[in-house]
Amino acid sequence: MSLINWIDDRFPLTKVWNEHLAQYYAPKNFNFWYYFGGLAVVVLVLQIVTGIILTMHYKPDAELAFASVEYIMRDVPAGWFVRYLHGVGASMFFLVVYLHMFRGLMYGSYRNPRELIWILGMVIYVALMAEAFFGYLLPWGNMSYWGAQVIISLFGALPVIGEPLAEWIRGDFVVSDATLNRFFAFPDIGLNINVKRNASAPSTSNLSIQFA
Repeated sequence: MSLINWIDDRFPLTKVWNEHLAQYYAPKNFNFWYYFGGLAVVVLVLQIVTGIILTMHYKPDAELAFASVEYIMRDVPAGWFVRYLHGVGASMFFLVVYLHMFRGLMYGSYRNPRELIWILGMVIYVALMAEAFFGYLLPWGNMSYWGAQVIISLFGALPVIGEPLAEWIRGDFVVSDATLNRFFAFPDIGLNINVKRNASAPSTSNLSIQFA
C-alpha cells in the first residue's frame, strides 16, 4: 500500500486535489487577471513567515522597540533582509490586492450570486489596511509616532463617539507604551481572522506587521 493510498483511506486527498486543482474546469476567458488572487495568498504566506521571524526579535516596549529594530537590522543574521522583505511585501500585498479587486470590478464578480464573497473580500481589505496601520507604529520612530497620532486623531473627529473611541484605540490619552502594546497585539488577532476568512472566501486578504 502506497503512502497516498494510506492517506486516501483516511482523508480524501486525491479527490480534493483533482476537484480543486488537477481536474478543475477553468473558464474560457481565463487570463492573467485571475493570477492575482493566488499571488495574494503567496504574499500572505510571505508576510506571515517574515512577521513571525521579526516577532521573535522585536520588543513591544516604548523604551526598547526602536533599539530592537536596530538589533534586527545590525545583529540578527539576515535580519535586514527579512525586515526589508516584510516591508516591501506589505506594499506588494496592496498592489496585488488592488489588481485583484480591479479584476473583480472588471468582470462583475460583485454581482448576483457572488455578493457575499465580495462583501467578505471588502471586510478583509479593511482588516488589511488596519493591520498595515498597526505595523507602521511598531518601529517607534518619529514617522511611526506622528503617523499614528494623525490617523488616530481622525477617529477623534467623529461626532459623539470620537474622543472615547480615539482614547480606546490609544489605550491612553496620548500615543504611548499602551498604544504600542495594543498595536503589536492587534495584528495577531487579525491574522487569525484573515486566515479563517481566506479559507472560506476566495477574495482579498492580508497580514502586515510592517517593520519599516
